[in-house]
Amino acid sequence: MSKRQKRSDPRPGRGSLRRRKKAQRSYAVRIRAALLSIGPYFRRNWAVVRACLIFAACMLVFLLIYSKLTNSSVFEAFRSFTAKATAFTLNLFGGDVNVDGTMLSSPDFSMGIIAACTGIVPIVIFMAATLAYPATFRRKAIGIAFGVLGIYAVNLIRTTTLFVVGTHSPGFFDTAHYLVWQSLMIIIAVLFWLLWVSRLTNAATE
Repeated sequence: MSKRQKRSDPRPGRGSLRRRKKAQRSYAVRIRAALLSIGPYFRRNWAVVRACLIFAACMLVFLLIYSKLTNSSVFEAFRSFTAKATAFTLNLFGGDVNVDGTMLSSPDFSMGIIAACTGIVPIVIFMAATLAYPATFRRKAIGIAFGVLGIYAVNLIRTTTLFVVGTHSPGFFDTAHYLVWQSLMIIIAVLFWLLWVSRLTNAATE
């Protein structure tokens, strides 16, 4: 009885080893097939792949430039201009806001304009997406010009409303600043880009 058991014991081990080797060969074949399919996929969808690569490259270049200019005098002037434009808008509607460099202040509230408050991030996203889209240089230039102006105008609405929120509902300021408006600015940049693309599409079909 014991001898028969000793003879039959190794058999399941050899069988399981063969099954593992077979499974490994099967996985290797699947991986090889997946790798071989990447090339044809890229060739079939080269326009999309090219647009994604251009978008990523533009974002990388813009972010490198942004990191270098954040503390520069040029960007300081841009922040100061945004602060003055915000104060002008608030005072236009009866506010009593003073500007000192990049600081906005009133008798009830003060707010500083930092780099992110200039709308530069959604502007960069819009510019990168526009440059990546297959269109003529002239149409891209026109789209970027109108898109940047439009996004910056919306950003002025953002800074103006944030100052009003800080004055009248300071407890809601952080939510409006970090959650509501930051999300809205990205969505607005995407909507501006979709509007530009739709106009290009309509012009091409006319």
